[in-house]
Amino acid sequence: MIIRKITAFEREAVKEFYLALSADDRRKRFCCLLSDETISRYVEGLDFMQHSVLGAFNEHGQLIGLAELAPGAKEGELAFSVRPDMRCRRIGTRLMERILLYARMSGVGKVFVMFLSENMPMRRLAQSAGMTVKMDGAEAYASQELPAPSADEVSRWFLQEAVAHGEYFTVLGIERWGSLVTQPRPTAPKFLSAPNALAV
Repeated sequence: MIIRKITAFEREAVKEFYLALSADDRRKRFCCLLSDETISRYVEGLDFMQHSVLGAFNEHGQLIGLAELAPGAKEGELAFSVRPDMRCRRIGTRLMERILLYARMSGVGKVFVMFLSENMPMRRLAQSAGMTVKMDGAEAYASQELPAPSADEVSRWFLQEAVAHGEYFTVLGIERWGSLVTQPRPTAPKFLSAPNALAV
């Protein structure tokens, strides 16, 4: 699995990922049920310079999970979603680890997650990351103070980012090359037989 920062050029992939979610998954991700139009507007409004989105990709370069960081004046808000058929594989845990590290590298001192109280996977994910979880009726709030990164962590971070991007585009290249290799060879066009072609 490869985790890397999503760029503005991949906005359509993010939109398709969210639109493919079931009604219940949309409700858990956004804490309310959103229509296709509302989700499309949400993704179109993402500012990828300010709003950090990390994507998890499988061995075929397909998007299987997203983690978002929306920095605020004092706190950064996090949000997560994993493709239904890829859950229970620690993808959410890996995304949480990376987005927390990304938040620290971006100078964010505190992060929080808002989610529905019934969303037990999100609650367990927040608790496993060391967040303090508070329940308030149908909603829950988890938060965590983040320490500033050390110089060594910053160096390793830039190296990891470079490796992740390199791995992704290598996988993407292999997938595209493989699809060309496995395509059936085009058949030669059928021409008239020589005698008929020469007939006058």
